[in-house]
Amino acid sequence: MKKAVNGVLPEYEWHTFIGISILDNEQLDKLREQCVLIDEYEVKGTHLVNGRPCVTFSKKGISELEKLLDEWQHKSDFLI
Repeated sequence: MKKAVNGVLPEYEWHTFIGISILDNEQLDKLREQCVLIDEYEVKGTHLVNGRPCVTFSKKGISELEKLLDEWQHKSDFLI
C-alpha cells in the first residue's frame, strides 16, 4: 500500500494482489476487494520507475489508498 501511495507500485504486484482471492483471511480479502474497486475506477494507467511500469492512480484513488493504509497500519498482525 505504501508503494501505491508513493507512486512506485509495480504493475505486476498490484495485479497479483487484486487478482487472487484470499480464502484463509476474510479481512485481507475485503481489503483486496476494496482495491479491486479502486482499480476499476481510479487507475489511470502506468508510468515508468527505474524502467518498470508502475500503477498510476487518480487523486481520488490515492486518497482512498491513504485511508486504507491508515486503517491497516493500526492492525498489528498485518504488514502492508
